[in-house]
Amino acid sequence: MSDILEFFEDGTLILPYGSKPRVPWKLSQPDDDTFITLPVFLAFCGIASALRPWNRRNARFKAILSLSEESCLSVYTAAARVFLNGIADYKPGTRPFVTDWGGRYSNRDQFEVLTKDQAIFVKEPNKTLDDEARLFADTVVDVPPRSRRHAEAALKRFGMPVIDRDVELLLSEPWDRLDKAFQEGRSPNLSLQRLRRYPLPSATADVPEPQVPGPTLADMHGYGPVVEWGNDLARDIDDYKSGRIRWEDVDGGVLLSGPTGTGKTTFVRALANSCGVSVSAGSFSTWQTAGSLDDFLKAMRKTFEEAESKAPSILFVDEVDSFGSRNIRDYNRAYMTAAISGFLELLDGFHRREGVVVVAACNHPDSLDPAIRRAGRLDRHYQITLPDAQSRLSILKFHSGIELDQSQTEMFGMATEGLSGADIEQLSRDARRAARRRLEVLSGTHIIDQLRALTELSEDFVRALAVHEAGHALVSIEVGHGEVTEVKISRYRVEGKYSQLGYVQYGRIGARPKTRADYLNAIAVCLAGIAAELEVFGWFADGSSGSETADLNRATELATMLEGALGMGHTLLVEGPLEQLERLRTYNPDFRRRVHDVLQSEFGRVKSIIQARRTALDAIVERLMETKAMTGDEVAEIVQRHKMPRVSLAKLPRRGTGA
Repeated sequence: MSDILEFFEDGTLILPYGSKPRVPWKLSQPDDDTFITLPVFLAFCGIASALRPWNRRNARFKAILSLSEESCLSVYTAAARVFLNGIADYKPGTRPFVTDWGGRYSNRDQFEVLTKDQAIFVKEPNKTLDDEARLFADTVVDVPPRSRRHAEAALKRFGMPVIDRDVELLLSEPWDRLDKAFQEGRSPNLSLQRLRRYPLPSATADVPEPQVPGPTLADMHGYGPVVEWGNDLARDIDDYKSGRIRWEDVDGGVLLSGPTGTGKTTFVRALANSCGVSVSAGSFSTWQTAGSLDDFLKAMRKTFEEAESKAPSILFVDEVDSFGSRNIRDYNRAYMTAAISGFLELLDGFHRREGVVVVAACNHPDSLDPAIRRAGRLDRHYQITLPDAQSRLSILKFHSGIELDQSQTEMFGMATEGLSGADIEQLSRDARRAARRRLEVLSGTHIIDQLRALTELSEDFVRALAVHEAGHALVSIEVGHGEVTEVKISRYRVEGKYSQLGYVQYGRIGARPKTRADYLNAIAVCLAGIAAELEVFGWFADGSSGSETADLNRATELATMLEGALGMGHTLLVEGPLEQLERLRTYNPDFRRRVHDVLQSEFGRVKSIIQARRTALDAIVERLMETKAMTGDEVAEIVQRHKMPRVSLAKLPRRGTGA
């Protein structure tokens, strides 16, 4: 298409339909702020070629120029103004109408242009055109890419010799680099020198840099259901790439929430690696630093467009809760309303973002505007919690490659309780640094050295823990409170930190209405630890009371609810909510006595169970002292093995009949 252009020997561009050659050298209006640089002239050549039928004095048209190259919008916009200045006389203080197609103010621009004689919309390669656009415009034309003849003409027009090296440079450099190099007030020769002095790393661009293996979803231990969702997404994207499904069948967005450091960003990297796609990232704070509200919206739109250009891809939006809600009324409401509206438009808009999965992360999902979590936007929500002990070990192995022995595993689990994946990654870095300083190979010892100070508990202390937890497990099985899944005790305590030294983990109880018997069984299980200590030692320790989750506190709360809040006590009367019942228990002796009677009755029942099953209790304790951890099946097997034969009194034995 560029071959139809004709030039004089001095590089003057000959435009058809004119009585004499016109060149974009001097602006037709002295107050126009478009400065013609060499890149602008290059772009002008392409526009003049594309709009050749309308390149005549006072032609009336609305054109959409479809660009073929990225990152050249500003240059072509300037060149389009130069083109319109050449064919029409504009009044002082007015400018030719040129804007980008599909921008934020696209609808307003289309309305405004109805009053204009000439208008040009410049469309970037990643924007789409529909039938409405073609109905609106008088012409939609493809702008040819810059050619050798364009580059030669540009060099001539700026009084420079036509050298093959310079021509190739003008044709190979990205538009954004050309725009930065050729500035107002800088000579073209100096601009070319700068381009050659700071070349693109093309010599090494084809040689991929060594890549550090990144995590995949298989490495995301302890993340729960979101990993299963990620695996489904990876399969769907693979089917989409293969043409087996449409993009409408792929989940377009998901919301991740959880405390800082739980690994939301790491999960996104693992998700992208498993899906085989690239990641674009943005956040409220980074978009806000762009400047005014318009700059904010433009930066946000640019991030979405970047993700669309890489489709299929993942767009990670961090700090999404910073958008807040439009229901909050404060001095900043207008700004936030516009920001949220812009975000919603990009999430689904008129043309759905095909090929882009938006993964948003936040700490406070409840503060999000409800519209953001509407179906089709970020309606799926997964909470990412702090990793459990096994997950922390897996995270350690991923970051360090170290597998700890049994003793180290126990210390690591105790000392890292409450730590996030980011904390464990930092711990691994510190351990590697320590190993380097000592000129040693990284080992479990270096990991343990980085942990918080641990104190090894005495044998008597550990046995008391074993008796207490064994009592909970045994009574739970006996009364049918719930399935025991794990029993564990520790040999270590973290200095200066309250930590749970033992626990019994229960399976989920079936969803059914709870009766008085269920509450009494729960109270019995709470009291079983101290009942076991009394049976074995004749005393119980103070760890069973004090905190809200301590055994006696929890048992007292359940008994209070039973007597005063559920109508399951000595009367159907409901005394009030739990907060009032605590006060009632303090100042009402009769109510306090009834709560006491419930606790005392269940404590007597539990002591009877412990005494009757003492053999099983001792067996569980000895096993815990050896292994420090037992599965629920192991506990149940011991209880069953030591089950006492029972004589049924339901039926009397039949007497033989004598002759």
